[in-house]
Amino acid sequence: MLKNGNGLAWPGGKRIAVMITIDFAGEFLRYSLLGEDGTGFSDRSRGLYAQHEGLTRLLDMLKRVNQKATFFVAGHIVDDYPESVQAIIQAGHELGCCGYEYVQLQGASLDEFAQDLHKGRHSLEQALKDAGKSQKEFGYRAPFGSLSEVSLKMLDDESYVYDSSLCDCDWAYVHKDSELVELPQECGIDDFSYFYFSYADKLTITDNNPSSYVYNIWKDYFDELAEEGDKVFVLKLHPQLIGRASRIRMVERLIAYMRKEGAWITTCSEVASYVKAYNEEHQVPADYPCMTVQEVLAAVNRPELRADFWKGGENNAMA
Repeated sequence: MLKNGNGLAWPGGKRIAVMITIDFAGEFLRYSLLGEDGTGFSDRSRGLYAQHEGLTRLLDMLKRVNQKATFFVAGHIVDDYPESVQAIIQAGHELGCCGYEYVQLQGASLDEFAQDLHKGRHSLEQALKDAGKSQKEFGYRAPFGSLSEVSLKMLDDESYVYDSSLCDCDWAYVHKDSELVELPQECGIDDFSYFYFSYADKLTITDNNPSSYVYNIWKDYFDELAEEGDKVFVLKLHPQLIGRASRIRMVERLIAYMRKEGAWITTCSEVASYVKAYNEEHQVPADYPCMTVQEVLAAVNRPELRADFWKGGENNAMA
């Protein structure tokens, strides 16, 4: 087997770290794609399904299986739908920041990014305060992965513990010259890829795949990553999409399967804290995915990891 991870061992002999993450942006998910003026009443109603029904169905499922998740909540949602956000907090789930407006930020200036970040974080902290609760650590996820190196530096400067915006590998790592842990995501385990439906886009999008079809894809993702042993599985969900009938039962079934197969299923901050502590103890180099294979092997100096890389034979890029 070709091993391309950092050899990290998960607690209690678990095979893989799994995070159930939810992007809760309601109708703002669609505004970010189409613009508010370009989002018709029907499409807006699909976004509102999150607040009206999808979120409750999702929270009920998580309660049934006694599973904590990480909810990335847009600040605008906090201010416009406080009861929905209070339901998440009272259920004991973790909050993560995804800005205030839930807009794509590729072309944003540093000041614009800072303003959106601070306003979104303030809304989350106020919601926690209103609930009589607090949260020491926060992470960030950029809408549609619209992140830059400058953004990463600001997250580090603002003492964010982790980011979950990038897609550069299947394992968790600490950014170079930073305290920020990256928990990479992947569009293949994102419900948006299979269930986003809209008549308002220039080309009508009718992604409405059967739940059983998506279950098998996600199960295969999990099985392969769990076999490799040092990977993360960041499941990315949206209440307006996954919260539809039948889909939520599919996720419940997947959680049961992953637990049975040795997954450590926890929040993003728990995984980030573990990764930082493990890397410090084992002197794993920072910014691991950005190093060449040769640099990694020299830095880690672990014969068993070197042997795993070489097992790929003629098909291995190192051979």
